[in-house]
Amino acid sequence: MFLCRRPLLYRLHISHPRFAKVSPFLFIHYYSLSTHGPQNLRSQTNVSALSLAQAEDTRTQTWTSVKPTLQEYMSSRSKGSLRVDLSTLSALLTDAVKANDKVAVGYISGDILGLPADPKRNRALRHLILNIEHKLLRPSTVRAILDALAWGGQLDKFTDYHLKKLTHRIAVERERTPFAGDYSALLQSNIMARLRLLHPVPGGASSVAYDLPDIVEAAFELLAYLLLLKNEKLILDFFKTLTEKLFIPPEAVQQAPTTSPDFHYIVSVTLARACLYWYKRSLAHRLLLRYLPSGVDLTSAIRRKHASFHSPPPLGEPSTESHQSLDPQLLDLITDTLYATLRTPNIAELELCVDVISRVHSLVPVQDGIIRLVYTAASECGAGQAARRLYAFTREPVIAKEHHYPGPQGRAILFLMNFLTREKGNPHLARALANEVVEDEPFLAANDRPKFLILVAGQSFGMAARTLWERYAVGKDSISVVGNNALLTRMVRLFTRMARLIEADLPDEDEPSFDTLQGELSRRVDVDITSNHAISDNPKSSLDPSQRDTNRKPSIAELRERADNIKQFVQRVIEAFVLAHNPLAHATHANLSSLARAYFVAGEFAKGFEVFRHLIRRREVPDLHDINIGLSALAEHNPRSAANMIQVMIQRGIQPNSVTFGTVVHQALVHGDMHLVGDLLQLARQAGNIQLSPQGLFSLTRASVTLEEGSGTRKSAPLKDALELLKSLPDSGRLSSPDMGKFMVFAALRENEPVLAFEFWKLLLRCSSEWDDREQVFIRRLLRQTITQALGSGKSRSDMLSQLWERPPYDAMK
Repeated sequence: MFLCRRPLLYRLHISHPRFAKVSPFLFIHYYSLSTHGPQNLRSQTNVSALSLAQAEDTRTQTWTSVKPTLQEYMSSRSKGSLRVDLSTLSALLTDAVKANDKVAVGYISGDILGLPADPKRNRALRHLILNIEHKLLRPSTVRAILDALAWGGQLDKFTDYHLKKLTHRIAVERERTPFAGDYSALLQSNIMARLRLLHPVPGGASSVAYDLPDIVEAAFELLAYLLLLKNEKLILDFFKTLTEKLFIPPEAVQQAPTTSPDFHYIVSVTLARACLYWYKRSLAHRLLLRYLPSGVDLTSAIRRKHASFHSPPPLGEPSTESHQSLDPQLLDLITDTLYATLRTPNIAELELCVDVISRVHSLVPVQDGIIRLVYTAASECGAGQAARRLYAFTREPVIAKEHHYPGPQGRAILFLMNFLTREKGNPHLARALANEVVEDEPFLAANDRPKFLILVAGQSFGMAARTLWERYAVGKDSISVVGNNALLTRMVRLFTRMARLIEADLPDEDEPSFDTLQGELSRRVDVDITSNHAISDNPKSSLDPSQRDTNRKPSIAELRERADNIKQFVQRVIEAFVLAHNPLAHATHANLSSLARAYFVAGEFAKGFEVFRHLIRRREVPDLHDINIGLSALAEHNPRSAANMIQVMIQRGIQPNSVTFGTVVHQALVHGDMHLVGDLLQLARQAGNIQLSPQGLFSLTRASVTLEEGSGTRKSAPLKDALELLKSLPDSGRLSSPDMGKFMVFAALRENEPVLAFEFWKLLLRCSSEWDDREQVFIRRLLRQTITQALGSGKSRSDMLSQLWERPPYDAMK
């Protein structure tokens, strides 16, 4: 029998590499026989069998001098023709983990398990089980690694810290998926033996400075793991030992929920209080989350509420929404845990706090003080994602209808707005926050006001920007707003662009075209900014949308009045800045440059060059930034003259930068001069080290789609190229412009490309726009109709329609 075992196993290993992944023990046994087995078995091994093994060995490929890449390893591994040493496997494992490749991690783990048992292999197995996330490892692989370590007595050599880390990873993986294996038998004996060697927690003053040993933390994690497995015998053993040695304090036992008949619930709540007592807050949160609605249940409940919110049941018909009750003792524990965590949290704990808050809300509203503390703590430790998740959840329409949660306060307002405007796809949340600051008038420090206004104006939230500027432009701290040079340029650029949009769309007096005008204006952002400040002296009445007749088309006179009102506001902003820095002869270089730019943008070139004369009188040489300011003003009126100036700069040894080229390219695109765009791009390549910003790439993408407008040829190729370009941009570099998304969707639909239109919608609009916005509802309806007509049936069609129907979860909305 043993004569054929070795070559048979070897043939299985060579021809079926996946066999090692399914039954790693077989290969461990094989290698132990081949290296550490009984001598008499070796002596009885058939010579022909050895020859066969050697023949098979010559047919395998061994990587020694040249290290394979992960792709080469996977290709050769799937053919069963690869043998790799341990150092190479370790390097490949690092690459596989970085690539989040579960299949590759499984192959490499199987190969490491198949190596002969020695200290190097044991260290590799320890690294696998301790440092690799268990979601990348199959349960059978985890079991094989633990058995291999236990078989050689390696688990006994683990330090208390490593044993705690191992138990934590196993418990977290079991919480993530119920399909993880049961490894309690391998852990409980080792942890219990070490736990019994500890002395009880000292009493009196000595207990204040007592640090919880790592093995006790490992016991806490194991007890939480056993609660998932419902292993009552081992639960009782560990609970009794921990209680006797006072690691579970008497206070936690006394506050146990004795009214509940659920044994596992009583132990979980008691263990959570013990974790809170020892400042092990992450485990306390994880224990509490087990008795709250899951994330899937929460998302389903929000979707049901959205459906009932938009189509309420008939009168007299009861609601189908069921509400669970929450144990008052559990609610007290949750409140205590949240307050204790928010004193000095880290980012991971803040994420857990948001999880708990969102799931508790479905049972009972959370205290407003806790919500404010989360925003404050997030701003202090830089947890922007946690603050965004909380804000997105509390501003869900159905959540806000049930309970109005407060927004951020103080510095947290600026922190959240900065995060929302910096990260991709949060314009609807940023707009909601700006409107809240307008309506609720929370306190903002004087130094934070111009920074907040710069962010608001940068997002083209004109109504909020104007209201806040007028609010902060009065009072003793007004100089921080009216005298800020960065805010000056943002405000002048935003409102000058709005005025020019209205003026450019005004029809001739002889032939007014109301339909064309109204259709174009409806696509502009915040064009109705002027209606709230044109005539009325009551700002509140102007902010109330109910007092404006949105169905009536504005007349020519009203549109001209709006444009004039915006121009007057621009002049007011500039004059306030000049008054704040008078006399201009003594103003700083940066303030004079910003003022000149503001004049150029507003079209007052004489005043702009007059400001530059102050610099020349002081014998201050204009730098490249100043040159770009003047060049941008020239390019706005004549892009070809600005392009000639760039050539003159190069001839005179002045190296233009990306801003120089980007400004002129943008204005050339605005003027429709595509030949000039090509010349400028060629000139930029010759200049070297010139890279366009994401905004410039978007302008070029948009131009490439519209280049063949009216030519009668299909433009599917430019659309596909544009889609690949947008996908290649990183999340932080991809602009979250709804206008860009709408433009690309409609461009694809005009070319009868519904699949491309859906891909543009999914990339640029699905999670980056307000779901219930009328225009977004229309776009989704149009896509559904086009897809239904163009595509017959199939999984791809149903998947697209499903995404167009279902609102994304609140935490997926960007």
